[in-house]
Formats: sequence, structure tokens, C-alpha cells
Amino acid sequence: MAIRPTHKCFICKEIFRNEDMVNYATARAQKANWYCRDCYNKKIEQERFLEKVCEIFGSKAPGSKIWTQRKRLQQNYGYTDSVLIDCLDYIYNVKKIKKTTDTLGYINPSLVEEMKKYKRAQEAKNNLIISSINTPIEEHFVDVQENNSKKIKEKINPDDWLFDD
Repeated sequence: MAIRPTHKCFICKEIFRNEDMVNYATARAQKANWYCRDCYNKKIEQERFLEKVCEIFGSKAPGSKIWTQRKRLQQNYGYTDSVLIDCLDYIYNVKKIKKTTDTLGYINPSLVEEMKKYKRAQEAKNNLIISSINTPIEEHFVDVQENNSKKIKEKINPDDWLFDD
């Protein structure tokens, strides 16, 4: 049986050459599928989103509400899965907002800007620490001279100063 020189992408259904395809199976899949590079990158990002949502909310799989909210945020605001992951991490691990239900309802443009500002500040702080570690330390040696002169110290009696006779 001859090897086919082309494959059809599992997601976009376009036909690509073998060199341009990736054979990938998710952790929950029973068999691998062929993906083009773009669809493969989207699939990997979606898997990371799935893992982070399950980690944050402590569930095995996100419900339909999460997927609907994800789709709405991506369509209305153009957010990627990595932005949504960063927002969820910021909301629940940095701001420590209490988890009442599994929802992406807290994510909005102002929170995304707040999260990006926080990430930039953390990155600047980390870069400062790394640059301070990599900066060589100059050591200066100063010779200390001891006082070797044997000067006789005059003993002063306070009583001599208090009373005039």
C-alpha cells in the first residue's frame, strides 16, 4: 500500500501535503488526527485552556456554559485562549476572587487591561531581578591601619571640675 502524499485537515477540511501536516492525539482521544499547522496551534491552545479551566474550577471537563462564554468572548472581543487563561489565573489566583460557579463572566475589556498591566509589572520586576543577578559585583579592598602609637591617656577626675576650692 502506497503512502498518500496528502492529508485532509481534521478541522478546516483543507488538503495539505504530508510535510505541512501534524498527526496529533489529545490526552482524551482514542486515535490521532491530522491537522494543518494553524489548526494544530489552535488545538494546542484549546487544550491548554481546557486544562487551566479544569485546574481552576476543580472539574474534569468544562460545561457548556464555559464553552459558550469562551466562544462569545472570542467572537466579540477577539480574545485568544491564552488571554482567557491569563485572565482566569489573574482573577482567581492573584485577585483571589471567590469561586461560586464555573464561569468566565468576570472577563471583560477593563479586566483584560488590568491583567496585562499586572503581567507587564511582573515581567519588569523579574527582568530587574535577573539583571541584578547577572551584574558583576565589584569588590573594593581598603587597608585599615591600626593606631599603634602609645599615647598616655590622661585620667580626668570629675570631682576636680565640680568644686572650686
